[in-house]
Amino acid sequence: MKNIILGACLLAALAASGCKKKKTAPPPPELTVTLVDPGQSPLEPLRYAIPAGTVVKTLLDIRDSEAVAEETEDSADAFGVLPGFKLLLHAGPTTLWAKGTRYVLRISKAESVLPEGVTEVQMAEAEQGVQALRGMRGRFDLNGQGIVEDADVPWAQGQERIHPRVAITIGNVRSALATIPLPREPVGIGAVWEVRRPLRIWSARVTQVTRYELTDRVGGRFRVAITVHQVAAPQVADLNPQLEMHVRGYEMHARGHALADLGLPLALEAALESSSAADIALVSPEKTEPLMSARRSVLRLVSKSER
Repeated sequence: MKNIILGACLLAALAASGCKKKKTAPPPPELTVTLVDPGQSPLEPLRYAIPAGTVVKTLLDIRDSEAVAEETEDSADAFGVLPGFKLLLHAGPTTLWAKGTRYVLRISKAESVLPEGVTEVQMAEAEQGVQALRGMRGRFDLNGQGIVEDADVPWAQGQERIHPRVAITIGNVRSALATIPLPREPVGIGAVWEVRRPLRIWSARVTQVTRYELTDRVGGRFRVAITVHQVAAPQVADLNPQLEMHVRGYEMHARGHALADLGLPLALEAALESSSAADIALVSPEKTEPLMSARRSVLRLVSKSER
């Protein structure tokens, strides 16, 4: 596949899973939320209680603010162009189920934001991916902690035409940022909790730890500071039958914040800035090609409730 983007690793603040070709690609299992510090008294539970019929429209904008890469013509051809993108997401109308809220998340609009100097072929590939994204949808059953217990997400439909960066981004934006997972225990201002998630990015094993700190709460609305850390140990991953990716080092750090409402399935606003560095080698039967990349990316999410 021409668009085998190691840039997927470079926006790994958002990566949730690899892009395996399956008829149905369910989201990765939601993991346990671990409370690190309960915060200051008074301690009160945080729980989503989303009314039936709630509709939310969300604009998701992700793009690179800075990128540095040492690559040859061959590696550029293997990785493809790395676009930014804008998605308009539509969630709802919500319905109730035994443990919380059920909703359908749909991509109603999609747009690529391409860097300067792309070829006509690369522009055509990006447009194919945008066309495949438009109208895609998935159903989620959300419990009171904001954790999905069941889902039907056929994102794999048209996956060959969707840019890998976009495909691996959608799941983790939803689970880590668009809907803030909450601890079981009562918490106060200053509370800290973590979600640890093992990822598979192009078959490479990556560990992600997302940490949330409760900075403010007024009624059903609350703010959290967010940090994300990813690291990959040295390893060998298969990109395709003719090409291996030898990961010699990879690390990513991201910081941001979010404003959420316990009566909405998606956050009202969120922002995240990430920086990452990858040291890899592409190994084929003919040669070994080193590649070092550093990248800074910016994510912004804004929602509007129509309930």
